[in-house]
Amino acid sequence: MKKAFAIVALIAAMFVAGNVQAQTTIYAGYAPESFVSGNTSSNYQGFFAGFTKNFGLTKGIGVAAGAQFRMNTKSGDAFFGFGTGKSTQALIDVPILFNYGIDINRDLSITPFVGPMVSLALAGNTKTSIGNSTTTSNWYGDNSRLNRFNLYAVFGADVKFSQFNLFGGYRLGLLDLNSSDNITLKTNGFFIGLGYTL
Repeated sequence: MKKAFAIVALIAAMFVAGNVQAQTTIYAGYAPESFVSGNTSSNYQGFFAGFTKNFGLTKGIGVAAGAQFRMNTKSGDAFFGFGTGKSTQALIDVPILFNYGIDINRDLSITPFVGPMVSLALAGNTKTSIGNSTTTSNWYGDNSRLNRFNLYAVFGADVKFSQFNLFGGYRLGLLDLNSSDNITLKTNGFFIGLGYTL
Protein backbone atom coordinates (compact mmCIF):
# COMPACT_ATOMS: atom_id res chain seq x y z
CA MET A 1 0.00 0.00 0.00
CA LYS A 2 2.91 2.36 0.72
CA LYS A 3 4.20 1.76 -2.80
CA ALA A 4 0.82 2.68 -4.27
CA PHE A 5 0.74 5.96 -2.35
CA ALA A 6 4.33 6.67 -3.42
CA ILE A 7 3.32 6.24 -7.06
CA VAL A 8 0.35 8.58 -6.59
CA ALA A 9 2.65 11.17 -4.97
CA LEU A 10 5.07 10.92 -7.89
CA ILE A 11 2.31 11.47 -10.42
CA ALA A 12 0.96 14.41 -8.40
CA ALA A 13 4.42 15.98 -8.54
CA MET A 14 4.39 15.54 -12.31
CA PHE A 15 1.08 17.42 -12.49
CA VAL A 16 2.66 20.54 -11.00
CA ALA A 17 5.94 20.30 -12.89
CA GLY A 18 5.89 23.14 -15.36
CA ASN A 19 8.38 21.63 -17.80
CA VAL A 20 6.45 18.41 -18.44
CA GLN A 21 4.37 18.36 -21.61
CA ALA A 22 0.95 16.81 -21.02
CA GLN A 23 -2.36 16.31 -22.81
CA THR A 24 -5.60 16.39 -20.82
CA THR A 25 -8.52 14.12 -21.72
CA ILE A 26 -11.98 14.09 -20.16
CA TYR A 27 -14.03 10.93 -20.51
CA ALA A 28 -17.03 8.84 -19.44
CA GLY A 29 -18.00 5.24 -19.94
CA TYR A 30 -19.53 1.92 -18.95
CA ALA A 31 -17.72 -0.42 -16.54
CA PRO A 32 -19.68 -3.37 -15.12
CA GLU A 33 -18.03 -5.14 -12.20
CA SER A 34 -18.14 -8.69 -10.87
CA PHE A 35 -17.62 -9.43 -7.17
CA VAL A 36 -16.24 -12.97 -7.04
CA SER A 37 -16.14 -15.13 -3.90
CA GLY A 38 -15.15 -18.74 -4.51
CA ASN A 39 -17.48 -20.11 -7.18
CA THR A 40 -20.06 -17.36 -6.61
CA SER A 41 -20.18 -14.17 -8.67
CA SER A 42 -22.37 -11.09 -8.13
CA ASN A 43 -22.59 -8.84 -11.19
CA TYR A 44 -23.08 -5.07 -10.97
CA GLN A 45 -23.73 -2.40 -13.58
CA GLY A 46 -21.04 0.29 -13.52
CA PHE A 47 -20.51 3.78 -14.89
CA PHE A 48 -17.60 6.20 -14.61
CA ALA A 49 -16.46 9.72 -15.51
CA GLY A 50 -13.13 11.43 -15.04
CA PHE A 51 -10.05 13.02 -16.53
CA THR A 52 -6.48 12.04 -17.27
CA LYS A 53 -3.24 13.76 -18.20
CA ASN A 54 -0.85 11.94 -20.49
CA PHE A 55 2.78 12.91 -19.85
CA GLY A 56 5.18 12.27 -22.72
CA LEU A 57 8.31 10.49 -21.47
CA THR A 58 10.04 9.84 -24.79
CA LYS A 59 9.01 9.44 -28.42
CA GLY A 60 5.71 7.53 -28.45
CA ILE A 61 5.91 6.48 -24.79
CA GLY A 62 3.92 8.20 -22.07
CA VAL A 63 2.32 7.75 -18.67
CA ALA A 64 -1.29 8.78 -18.14
CA ALA A 65 -2.52 9.65 -14.67
CA GLY A 66 -5.78 11.08 -13.46
CA ALA A 67 -8.85 10.46 -11.36
CA GLN A 68 -12.34 9.17 -11.97
CA PHE A 69 -15.60 8.71 -10.11
CA ARG A 70 -17.21 5.29 -10.53
CA MET A 71 -20.61 3.96 -9.46
CA ASN A 72 -21.66 0.30 -9.17
CA THR A 73 -25.36 -0.60 -8.88
CA LYS A 74 -27.44 -3.75 -8.70
CA SER A 75 -31.19 -4.25 -8.31
CA GLY A 76 -33.21 -7.42 -7.95
CA ASP A 77 -34.94 -9.87 -5.67
CA ALA A 78 -33.82 -10.23 -2.08
CA PHE A 79 -34.23 -12.92 0.57
CA PHE A 80 -34.98 -15.82 -1.79
CA GLY A 81 -37.47 -13.84 -3.84
CA PHE A 82 -39.24 -12.11 -0.95
CA GLY A 83 -38.96 -8.38 -1.45
CA THR A 84 -36.53 -6.35 -3.52
CA GLY A 85 -32.99 -5.17 -2.94
CA LYS A 86 -30.86 -2.40 -4.38
CA SER A 87 -27.11 -2.15 -3.81
CA THR A 88 -24.97 0.89 -4.60
CA GLN A 89 -21.24 1.51 -4.34
CA ALA A 90 -19.39 4.79 -5.04
CA LEU A 91 -15.63 4.83 -5.67
CA ILE A 92 -12.75 7.12 -6.57
CA ASP A 93 -10.14 5.57 -8.87
CA VAL A 94 -6.62 6.81 -9.65
CA PRO A 95 -5.29 5.07 -12.79
CA ILE A 96 -1.58 5.30 -13.68
CA LEU A 97 -1.23 3.83 -17.16
CA PHE A 98 1.91 3.46 -19.25
CA ASN A 99 1.15 3.76 -22.95
CA TYR A 100 2.69 3.67 -26.40
CA GLY A 101 1.18 5.70 -29.23
CA ILE A 102 1.17 4.20 -32.73
CA ASP A 103 0.33 6.78 -35.40
CA ILE A 104 -1.67 5.38 -38.31
CA ASN A 105 -1.92 8.71 -40.11
CA ARG A 106 -2.10 12.40 -39.25
CA ASP A 107 -5.46 12.13 -37.43
CA LEU A 108 -5.67 8.48 -36.34
CA SER A 109 -3.60 6.69 -33.69
CA ILE A 110 -3.85 3.53 -31.58
CA THR A 111 -2.42 3.54 -28.06
CA PRO A 112 -2.15 0.32 -26.02
CA PHE A 113 -1.88 0.90 -22.26
CA VAL A 114 -1.15 -1.05 -19.08
CA GLY A 115 -0.65 -0.19 -15.43
CA PRO A 116 -2.06 -0.09 -11.90
CA MET A 117 -5.22 1.62 -10.69
CA VAL A 118 -5.67 2.53 -7.03
CA SER A 119 -9.31 2.51 -5.90
CA LEU A 120 -11.03 3.76 -2.74
CA ALA A 121 -14.68 3.02 -1.96
CA LEU A 122 -16.38 6.15 -0.63
CA ALA A 123 -19.63 4.42 0.27
CA GLY A 124 -21.54 1.18 -0.20
CA ASN A 125 -24.97 0.05 0.97
CA THR A 126 -27.82 -2.32 0.27
CA LYS A 127 -31.46 -1.29 0.71
CA THR A 128 -33.91 -4.16 1.13
CA SER A 129 -37.68 -3.65 0.91
CA ILE A 130 -40.31 -6.16 2.01
CA GLY A 131 -43.81 -4.75 1.83
CA ASN A 132 -43.75 -1.34 3.48
CA SER A 133 -40.58 -2.09 5.45
CA THR A 134 -37.15 -0.94 4.23
CA THR A 135 -33.80 -1.69 5.85
CA THR A 136 -30.36 -0.38 4.86
CA SER A 137 -27.07 -2.17 5.51
CA ASN A 138 -23.78 -0.25 5.34
CA TRP A 139 -21.04 -2.23 3.58
CA TYR A 140 -18.34 -0.42 5.55
CA GLY A 141 -19.99 -0.09 8.97
CA ASP A 142 -18.31 -0.64 12.32
CA ASN A 143 -18.72 -4.44 12.24
CA SER A 144 -17.97 -4.86 8.54
CA ARG A 145 -15.14 -7.06 7.25
CA LEU A 146 -15.09 -5.38 3.83
CA ASN A 147 -12.08 -3.28 2.85
CA ARG A 148 -12.50 0.06 1.09
CA PHE A 149 -9.08 -0.03 -0.62
CA ASN A 150 -8.41 -1.99 -3.81
CA LEU A 151 -5.64 -2.22 -6.37
CA TYR A 152 -6.30 -3.21 -9.98
CA ALA A 153 -4.13 -4.28 -12.89
CA VAL A 154 -5.50 -2.51 -15.96
CA PHE A 155 -4.80 -3.06 -19.66
CA GLY A 156 -6.46 -2.04 -22.90
CA ALA A 157 -6.17 0.30 -25.88
CA ASP A 158 -7.30 3.76 -26.96
CA VAL A 159 -8.22 4.63 -30.55
CA LYS A 160 -7.87 8.36 -31.08
CA PHE A 161 -9.27 10.21 -34.11
CA SER A 162 -8.36 13.89 -34.05
CA GLN A 163 -9.38 14.89 -30.50
CA PHE A 164 -11.92 12.11 -29.93
CA ASN A 165 -11.08 8.89 -28.08
CA LEU A 166 -12.72 5.47 -28.05
CA PHE A 167 -11.09 3.20 -25.49
CA GLY A 168 -11.67 -0.11 -23.78
CA GLY A 169 -9.98 -2.74 -21.69
CA TYR A 170 -10.09 -4.93 -18.63
CA ARG A 171 -9.35 -4.41 -14.94
CA LEU A 172 -8.42 -7.20 -12.53
CA GLY A 173 -8.68 -6.67 -8.77
CA LEU A 174 -5.52 -7.88 -7.03
CA LEU A 175 -6.57 -7.59 -3.38
CA ASP A 176 -8.88 -9.66 -1.17
CA LEU A 177 -11.63 -7.26 -0.09
CA ASN A 178 -12.90 -9.44 2.75
CA SER A 179 -10.76 -9.67 5.90
CA SER A 180 -12.38 -12.94 7.04
CA ASP A 181 -9.95 -15.87 7.19
CA ASN A 182 -12.15 -18.32 5.28
CA ILE A 183 -13.65 -15.94 2.68
CA THR A 184 -12.03 -14.25 -0.30
CA LEU A 185 -13.64 -11.50 -2.35
CA LYS A 186 -12.11 -10.05 -5.50
CA THR A 187 -13.39 -7.88 -8.33
CA ASN A 188 -12.94 -7.70 -12.08
CA GLY A 189 -14.62 -6.30 -15.16
CA PHE A 190 -14.23 -4.80 -18.62
CA PHE A 191 -14.73 -1.14 -19.48
CA ILE A 192 -15.46 0.96 -22.57
CA GLY A 193 -15.61 4.71 -22.85
CA LEU A 194 -15.51 7.87 -24.92
CA GLY A 195 -13.16 10.78 -24.34
CA TYR A 196 -12.23 14.19 -25.68
CA THR A 197 -8.65 15.52 -25.61
CA LEU A 198 -8.45 19.22 -24.84
